Amino acid sequence: MVTKLSDELHRLQKREKFDGTIIITSKGSEIFRHSYGFSDRASELKNTPETVTDIGSISKTFTAAAILKLVSEGQLALETTVADIFPDSPDDKKELTIRSLLSHSSGLDNFHNETDFDVMSKAEALEKIFSLRLLGEQNESIAYSNAAYTLLAAVVEEVAKTRFQNYVRNNILNPLKLNNTGFYGDENIREAKLAKGYGGSDSGQTTFEKELTWALIGQGGMVSSADDLSIWFEAILDGRLFPNSQNNLMLQKANSQWMLGNIRHFSSWGTLSYYAGGSTDFGYTALVQYLPDLEFSIVILLNSYIDKYGNASHQKLSKEHIFPILKCW
Repeated sequence: MVTKLSDELHRLQKREKFDGTIIITSKGSEIFRHSYGFSDRASELKNTPETVTDIGSISKTFTAAAILKLVSEGQLALETTVADIFPDSPDDKKELTIRSLLSHSSGLDNFHNETDFDVMSKAEALEKIFSLRLLGEQNESIAYSNAAYTLLAAVVEEVAKTRFQNYVRNNILNPLKLNNTGFYGDENIREAKLAKGYGGSDSGQTTFEKELTWALIGQGGMVSSADDLSIWFEAILDGRLFPNSQNNLMLQKANSQWMLGNIRHFSSWGTLSYYAGGSTDFGYTALVQYLPDLEFSIVILLNSYIDKYGNASHQKLSKEHIFPILKCW
């Protein structure tokens, strides 16, 4: 079966010329691990599982973990409201809870439609978020919200009394030894490991040197390697982030689509799936996925679009080329 999977992916790579790394594990053991193409096509520098690329909205799982660690330590509660943290927030936002912000059910829309690289302070971001008109009542419907996760990052800073990036680094990245994971511009990320992105409007560039501002903090702006993402997803699944808690808060179901850890749960492929993914305009796409009924975990980190799939390359690669083989394992 490994040979069948390898053959399928090599055929696709030969036909579509995608670049990136795929790691698949089963019951804690790695069964497939391969890198494709180049991190830098011009210099023909090959991708490896340690190559670092943009992870897009998978960054939100780190934001969720930061919030849920504060919850597990008693510094926050899932029912803590925006007013508890920001007493001067507008009346229509005061009763929004940590739970609804985590689970995309707060009613908050996206707070800016310009580039993610706008220069924006935390105060400016909060002003924009608090001025938004709610899409509906809290918990009335589910609407994916980048604004909610930027607001959650601000909550981390208010409660922990430190920069959001520092809290994530000291309480999540360092304890797990995720040495190739961090934020745009972090000094610990070696530039030699960075992959350029191929696809979209900024092909052949990286996002890493972009200034990380509050237009993106909490919802994106992070980079990682396939090896690190595999460790991170295993930590999400096994609950090690909360050693003193009986509950794995990251996998606690919040509504019909989302777990508290910004993990989607769905059964539309004919089996249960836990999923987080992300993409950017630079050609980067990323996916972590667990199939509990089949006991497989999938990590996909790409630095180029597959032409026919575009910014859904990570999703289509899993659904159309990996999942059909795994379900027959």
